[in-house]
Amino acid sequence: MLSGGSLRLFRISGIEVRVHVSWLVIFALITWSLGDQYYPQLVPGISTEGALLLGAISAILLFVSVLIHELAHSLVARSRGVGAHSITLFIFGGVSTLSTDAPKASTEFVIAIVGPLTSFVLAGLAYVVAAAVTEVRTAAVFSYVALINILLGAFNLIPGFPLDGGRVLRAIVWRATNSRRRGLEVAVALGQIVGYGFIIWGVLRVFSADVLGGIWIAAIGWFLQSAGASNLQSVRLEEGLRGVKVRDVLRPDTTAVTPDTTVADLIEDYLLPGNRRAVPAVSDGRLVGIVSLSDLRSVASSERATTPVSSVMGGRDGLITVRPDDPLTRALTAMLGGDYEQLPVVEQDRLVGMLTRADIVRQLELREALSPRAGG
Repeated sequence: MLSGGSLRLFRISGIEVRVHVSWLVIFALITWSLGDQYYPQLVPGISTEGALLLGAISAILLFVSVLIHELAHSLVARSRGVGAHSITLFIFGGVSTLSTDAPKASTEFVIAIVGPLTSFVLAGLAYVVAAAVTEVRTAAVFSYVALINILLGAFNLIPGFPLDGGRVLRAIVWRATNSRRRGLEVAVALGQIVGYGFIIWGVLRVFSADVLGGIWIAAIGWFLQSAGASNLQSVRLEEGLRGVKVRDVLRPDTTAVTPDTTVADLIEDYLLPGNRRAVPAVSDGRLVGIVSLSDLRSVASSERATTPVSSVMGGRDGLITVRPDDPLTRALTAMLGGDYEQLPVVEQDRLVGMLTRADIVRQLELREALSPRAGG
């Protein structure tokens, strides 16, 4: 099933494994580059089809290697009390989705370091197989697997966030300063430097006639830049809203429509007069859906008077809701995870109001404006 650009493949120990569509680009590039240049040089006399087949097999084994690398992160995290939900393989490698951050620096260190160590172990096993077999094509494939795992482990040990080495650095600084945020700031700052270095290196490679390699290296640099900055922003946001509950921000409003309300009445009686972008739908006092501006775009003007809200509203397959006593950060995470502009707030199955992104942003802006650091 395709969701958010990722295809769900299977589960391992309850951890969902996904592959992003961007991985297809890597699969094609590796298959072509290995089949066109690498294996024809390593295996003399091999046919074009045979070389491409070895390239495809190697790409699949790279997929497996990255998966095992990420699975090591997830399983160790779970053994240390940190929930692991899914693994997604994408164009720049893989990422393990954990339910929470590590509770202490030592846990962060172990979770981070196990990935590169696993890659080095895989490299050693592949090298042993390559040295033991006599069939030249098999030896060539496992030699490649050994090489790629050494590179994968070494690359991830670069001390720049969000690479594993950056997470190791964050854990070390966290332990030394007793500040998780300070550890992240140092790791992200170094990651930014590494990212700029990759971008410059990529540009130089482009001017040296290695256009494809240069673009790829620069893209890795850009990824390090954006991913590190995004994570730091998330941590600052979490700290800015620490201790704030949904009820502290929510403006109670039980305005709702019934599922049989027409789209025309919804617009004229609720959206326009109330300056609203979305209205919840309630049946027998229970929340059953939300109808927003995006839901209405598929309804022609001539059909609005006869089209009921129930036929266009979102949430018919399940609604994500929050409670008044939930942390505001949990609501924000749910919004960002589902790309929602608003979430319904319910208490004992009864609608209390709608929490919007704008409400959260205003609260954060107020807290930053009133903080002692801002006043200084």
